[in-house]
Amino acid sequence: MTRELERAYLHGHTGPALPPQPTQVGARQLAVLIVAYKNPDLLETCLRAVETHLTDVRTLVWDNSGLDYPGMAEVIARHPDIAWSLGSANIGFAAAVNALAAQASDCDLLLLNPDAVLLGPLDGTRAAIASHGVAAAAPLVIDAQDATDSARPWDVAHRDRGLVRALVSKAGYAEKLRRTGLSDLYPAPPAAVEGYLTGACLAISRAAWTAVGPFDEEFFLYGEETDWQHRARSAGWQLKLIDERGVEHTGHGTVAGDPIAGMRSRDLLRANIALNLELNGNVHKADVYLAGTSLLDRVQRSARKERAARRRKGSAKPSVIITTNRLVYGGAERQHVLLGAELDRRGYEVVIACMQRFGPLVAEVPSSIRVVRQPWWVPAIDIGDGKSVLVTGDTNTETGFATLWRRGGKQRRWLVGSHIPPEVDGPTYSRGLAAAMRRADGFVALSPRHWEEANEYQCVGRRHFVAPNGVESVTALEQVASRPPVGDVPKLVMLSRIVEHKNPHLLVEALDGLRELPWDLSIFGDGPDRERLEALTPSDLRDRVHWRGWSPGPEAALADCDLLCVPSRSEAFPLVILEAMARRIPVIASSVCAVPDMLDQGRAGALVEDITVDGWRRALRGLLEQPQTWPALGDRGFDRMRERYTIEAMADAYEAAIAGVFA
Repeated sequence: MTRELERAYLHGHTGPALPPQPTQVGARQLAVLIVAYKNPDLLETCLRAVETHLTDVRTLVWDNSGLDYPGMAEVIARHPDIAWSLGSANIGFAAAVNALAAQASDCDLLLLNPDAVLLGPLDGTRAAIASHGVAAAAPLVIDAQDATDSARPWDVAHRDRGLVRALVSKAGYAEKLRRTGLSDLYPAPPAAVEGYLTGACLAISRAAWTAVGPFDEEFFLYGEETDWQHRARSAGWQLKLIDERGVEHTGHGTVAGDPIAGMRSRDLLRANIALNLELNGNVHKADVYLAGTSLLDRVQRSARKERAARRRKGSAKPSVIITTNRLVYGGAERQHVLLGAELDRRGYEVVIACMQRFGPLVAEVPSSIRVVRQPWWVPAIDIGDGKSVLVTGDTNTETGFATLWRRGGKQRRWLVGSHIPPEVDGPTYSRGLAAAMRRADGFVALSPRHWEEANEYQCVGRRHFVAPNGVESVTALEQVASRPPVGDVPKLVMLSRIVEHKNPHLLVEALDGLRELPWDLSIFGDGPDRERLEALTPSDLRDRVHWRGWSPGPEAALADCDLLCVPSRSEAFPLVILEAMARRIPVIASSVCAVPDMLDQGRAGALVEDITVDGWRRALRGLLEQPQTWPALGDRGFDRMRERYTIEAMADAYEAAIAGVFA
């Protein structure tokens, strides 16, 4: 897929957006959208200024602070006319803006930072977005902390950011070089903005928003407005800088005084500048930018002082770096987040390093854990002095990163945490990858059988540890109640990415031969093979087999489940089994890789050794004829999970492996 087609797919449109026909000034109402994050005092000041200068607008606030953040209730009580969206986890700036824009679907939009203070009614800015072909406009921004003659309120407007300009800005030379093409700053207010307008106070035409699409939520925080404006300009829209006093704003006010939040903020900004360079150029430009910033952090005096100040010193525990390619909704990726959070809770310094891009799971990483994007060939990670251990997956990029990182010091150790399902009839890894992993200090298998299969056709490690995954904490499991008896029509569920080797069609065909028994099947998930495999379902079974599509998570898919079915012919350690066991839901699964260990060789769940239609049909018949036995089977699975597969048990096993490689 070309980059242009990929972007069109991601943003839900397949052709260039066309500028709208001319509209009349004031023809559309304005909605002020504010995404709050803690710091209620700044938000209060922002809202009062809106009420003073914009009396004819709707104001909508999405609060990313979390439930019952101190001081926020008082702000809400003082502003009852505002539409508040409260109580969610921190979903990020881009997603929050998209949600608010959907609530104000008939309005032009004014994005306003909660630490920005309006200075006027923005008449010129509002008129600009009502003009033909204008996607976005911004007024001048006054820096509250810079009252010198050098302050330039038009610096809200930027030249198009490329690799060189991004590095010049990072190095701190954008001001000195603003009269050259090497800086993203203009030497004078521009007649036309060729790059982007910063988002402290950004007005967006509803026509443009509809045509271009919403913000790309992969950005989470920072860079989303730059990306949106690039898409708008590429489709023929214009950006306008308006010569009127707009807001007073210094920047980073919501994280002022919070060094941990400030660090996450800077790491997100760096990663999302790279993401903009990747989406609007290529991944090589992004990687060179990341490499360049790592070098600058090590050669510039001011950056060296900042690095030294934020490194922990003298900790008795090794620092832990956990790598992944992307923080997307996958089994291995979620385990990285859970493991990192638990080790962080236990006092380890933890860094999660993404080789490619961030992803939605970044929202679930505690702010005390650093999350950085780093190309595999630049293994430069800031960690405390002393011992350190790297936990990687078994991919080429992570292994390359580890090979280079491992050479950087005698107190460094490397653990390979395998997650790729082993091949059953030949080597799982290429010769080069297997040889590289053998240089690690330890190979972490998910179960004893997983180690046997991974090592059957090739040597992948000279020393191994076993550390199974975990999905729930011990405390959470204490609240799980017993399940009621199965109803008259047992509810079967499959939750999986829909690809052929997951065998949803085999499950349907097996049940097709059991029509005389009561059952109802829901298949949750999406994937490249869904349309083809769904078409194999007999038309006269459509009232009993339901292809539900993508599920936001196991909670929704398993809410009405009596029996989880995992018919895959290839798995390493299917986490959906643990999700069911944690809810006392009985499981029937193909006997592949770690599954027999997970289900205690059939005592904590039903195992299907013959992974064929006939084999699954026989196993399902035995269960469907005795649904009264299912609650006891679910209880045995729950006990097994509570004993071996909690988050705490996973962290215990990794702590043992970490201690082992330093012994």
